[in-house]
Amino acid sequence: MRKKLKLFVWTDFCPDYTSGLAVAIAYTEEEARVLVEKEYGIHPSDWGTLTIHPLNKTFAACVSGGS
Repeated sequence: MRKKLKLFVWTDFCPDYTSGLAVAIAYTEEEARVLVEKEYGIHPSDWGTLTIHPLNKTFAACVSGGS
């Protein structure tokens, strides 16, 4: 059986003055973390909170700007 892609969403990713957000579409959490690390350029100091969403349903998320 073929694995299914999933949407991995990290909220509170690498917070500094405000919380960050990271997303990846991958088969596994390990693969998703590797993709995020490549995009971010370094190993994140704080991954935050992970939620995983199947790609067979609609999904939306919002992050508003902070001050």
